[in-house]
Amino acid sequence: MAINLLPFFQHLVIKCGDRGVIVVMRVSRQTKWASERSNVHRRCIVSTGGGNGDIVVLQHFPAKYLPPESIVNVTGAGDTLVASILASLVQDPRGFEDPESLKEIMEDAQAAAVLTLESQFAVSPSLSL
Repeated sequence: MAINLLPFFQHLVIKCGDRGVIVVMRVSRQTKWASERSNVHRRCIVSTGGGNGDIVVLQHFPAKYLPPESIVNVTGAGDTLVASILASLVQDPRGFEDPESLKEIMEDAQAAAVLTLESQFAVSPSLSL
């Protein structure tokens, strides 16, 4: 279904709870994705086909492991993840155009979500530093 939405949205970030995050996007061939290939071990599919010259990328970022006894509250974890992604994109609007940058954005976002999961608050107070 996400692929069918790519003509309308360039980037889709699908939250999958304790299964992680899936990013589905189309990027220009003038990005660093042009030299990337699909890699099952990195959970990444890169398709350079198609007539419009765009590259379609699907990448799964597994959830960070957190022992169940460390989870205090699940309210706000997804919102924290999205807020962290948006904050990263404000700092670097081209963050999704580079595979390493995307990986860093998702790792930071998941780390922020983990802080919220370990907090009694909807957003971990340690994120407002």
